[in-house]
Amino acid sequence: MKKSVSWIAAALLVAAAGAAAAQRLPPGSQAVFLKNGEVLTGRIIDVVLPPLDLKMESGSLIALRDVWMINFESGDWNFPEERNILETNDHYIFLKSGDIHSGRISAYAADRKAFVFETGESFPLVQCRRIYFSKTVPRGLR
Repeated sequence: MKKSVSWIAAALLVAAAGAAAAQRLPPGSQAVFLKNGEVLTGRIIDVVLPPLDLKMESGSLIALRDVWMINFESGDWNFPEERNILETNDHYIFLKSGDIHSGRISAYAADRKAFVFETGESFPLVQCRRIYFSKTVPRGLR
């Protein structure tokens, strides 16, 4: 009995470690969560204007209107404390510094690799923790 309990505990520990490792991203990569529930992982190398499409290192283009959230730190999506802050369908940028900004992304400054709000505020990708484009969690993630 002791052996089977030990094996079960070891298996659970390995499974938990595997799940945690699966959420980590390679350096410089982002997890892009689409409104249809699909998750794409890779490096955003540019934003094509118009119409504001994310260009991934793989060459694929993702329309910003189809994106629910971009996570710059991990492959995780469930941050209820952040989602509770989302009051409108504005774009919410959570910075690594802890600051939160909301507005509408209208441009991308390629020279600085930064998203730009309609107000002119800019946010370099390296400073971003997460960006939400909609407050509604995609059905495929719930």
